[in-house]
Amino acid sequence: MTGQSPLPTLNLQGLKGKSPRDYLVRFAFGAAISLIAALIGLRYPLFGGMFLAFPAILPASLTLIQRDAGKEEAAIDAEGAIIGATGLLAFALVVAFGIKPLGALTALGAAALAWLVVSVGIYSAVMTWRAMASKGPQRAAPG
Repeated sequence: MTGQSPLPTLNLQGLKGKSPRDYLVRFAFGAAISLIAALIGLRYPLFGGMFLAFPAILPASLTLIQRDAGKEEAAIDAEGAIIGATGLLAFALVVAFGIKPLGALTALGAAALAWLVVSVGIYSAVMTWRAMASKGPQRAAPG
């Protein structure tokens, strides 16, 4: 991540130059993972929503990113997906346990706040840790 800004950006140029096969692979992975999440939800209704935290097209996207932009870029995207998925897990837990006692609107508001706090918190912690790690250990100046 050398030389990159810690702020996320949107780059629509990445949509150009993709073949229909690339989009088909993403669609197939997404459909398969969504089906698995739905089956888990049918079997274990209380925990089914938590599997929404897994980005359905992540495996295919990372494969294509690695092929087109390299391993480092795929690793950066994977880290972002993990942070986002953890936030979505917080969202799902708040909804699962809060919808009956709080009501739908309040639970969804609290869940959105949980997603934001968890995602931004983890992102900030990772960026702070990286900044500290890049400085290395501080040695006392010889006196």
